[in-house]
Amino acid sequence: MLGLGFSKLVLLVVVILLVWYGYKYVARVEEVRQALRRARDAAEGRKRAGAARLEAEDMVKCRSCGTYVAARGASRCGRSDCPW
Repeated sequence: MLGLGFSKLVLLVVVILLVWYGYKYVARVEEVRQALRRARDAAEGRKRAGAARLEAEDMVKCRSCGTYVAARGASRCGRSDCPW
């Protein structure tokens, strides 16, 4: 033969398998990284969109009960002297 013994063939097969499974592992790791990156980007996009929709409201202290209520759309606290 050409110097290819059984042990050399087994070694060749092992090296080929290591390269093959190494490639598959690296591809899988990259796929997971991309999925995490897409999820993070989507969450940041939702966060930015949610922050853009929120508006600050002015709070006013109630003269009778002392709690702070939103000046716009405030409801009565239940006390008879509540101005809201």
